[in-house]
Order: sequence, then structure tokens, then C-alpha cells
Amino acid sequence: MSKRPSPHSSGRTLRFRKLVDLSHPLYPGMPGWPTQPSLRYEMIKTVARDTYALTLISQMVTHTGTHIDTPAHFLPAGKMVDQLPLESYYGEGTLIDLSKKRAAAEITKDDLEKHERDIRKGEVLLIRTGWDKKLGMTPEFLFEWPYLGVESAQYLVSRKIKAVGTDGLSVGGWNETVPAHPASAKSSPTETHKILLSANIVIIEVLANLDQVLEGRDSARAFFLFAPLNFVNAEGSPTRAVAFLQ
Repeated sequence: MSKRPSPHSSGRTLRFRKLVDLSHPLYPGMPGWPTQPSLRYEMIKTVARDTYALTLISQMVTHTGTHIDTPAHFLPAGKMVDQLPLESYYGEGTLIDLSKKRAAAEITKDDLEKHERDIRKGEVLLIRTGWDKKLGMTPEFLFEWPYLGVESAQYLVSRKIKAVGTDGLSVGGWNETVPAHPASAKSSPTETHKILLSANIVIIEVLANLDQVLEGRDSARAFFLFAPLNFVNAEGSPTRAVAFLQ
């Protein structure tokens, strides 16, 4: 068992037996939101030629890979990444398993109420749908993940959580129309985001390896860290999310 100083109290220590990486590796052209530009980077200096290596990131949206959304993502006067306190990006919480939800299904208030005792004020809630295992340039991953509906978002606000995360591309469903796929969400993903973000609930999307936290259970407690890069005037950021299993 490891012991480290707790980030939330100088008088406490964070004890954990295992770390789980909850972030997908980043690589050029990786799957992402279908209507947004994909990640591009290249090595522009090499040790063999220049005596040192250097990589240029030439294209990256702030919602690349595993990332967080802050209120400014949907709210004109919402707080940016650098305007939220650091405490917004970590905390105790619960991961629940909803991996039996079918493709493009709405995660309902009833689904969440079954775990009501685990959804606690001031804590983090992560939701496993299993979509991290489907990562790829496929219609299923890009358009058909299970998502939170408007009523579910309102319920989470009533529970006064600090953050909510999922392994799908978004907490809301797919509601755009592209030649390859029509809209599939029954409720408005924009409204889902606005409801959560209006309550200053940080959103974490495209999480990975949530099954390793559950360890065969339908819910699990852990300490979660999902700190963003300290961008100024940005509404989101990639994160190296981590679960500390206690």
C-alpha cells in the first residue's frame, strides 16, 4: 500500500493500493468528435540530427481524447479552465456500471436512482458504458454511445455532485447530422451540458479502463484526479485522468 500527501488536506494522507490510468493514449488521427479536426503532431527535431528531440503539435482541439468540459463550453459567462479552483478537478467518488445499456440508449433518472446512495454531495460520479472498448473509426463508437438525458442531468444537479464523467464521446448524445449518420439522441445534448455546467459540475468525457476500477463489481469507490492543462481562456482541456483505488 502506498501513502502520499493528500491534495485536499495537509492533515490527511491519501492511501491507495493501485493506480488506474483512465485516459486514452493520444496519437495523430485518433477517433474524436466527427465534425471536429483530429489531432496532428510531428517530430521536428531529432537527437540524431539536432542533438535533441522536439515535437510540434500543429492541430489539437481542447476536447481531444480524454478531456474535461468547464462551464464556458456552453455558457457565455461560464468559467474557463483557469477560473475554476483546482479542487474542482479531483475528489472522492463512485464509479457505476451501466454497461448493459444498448447503443444510443438514454441513461435515465431511474438508472441513476438505483445507485442513489453512491451519488453523494460534493463528490465525483463516473459512469461506465463500455464504450472505451469500442474506440475506433466506427459508427458505433462515433455516433451511438449511451448518454445522459435532460432529466438525468437535472437529477445529478439535485444531488449536488462536483463532477460527472463517462467513457463515451460525450455526456450528451449525438444530435448532429452528417452524411454517414443521422442524429440519434432523443433528448438535447446541449441542454444536458447546460444543466450540468450551470451548476459548475465539471464534465469528463472519453474515459478509459473503467472496468479496472470496478474489478467485477457494479460500483466502486475511489479517489479520482482529472486535472486539465492550465490553459488561459479555454473551455476545456485534455486530461491524464487517474483513479486511486483505496
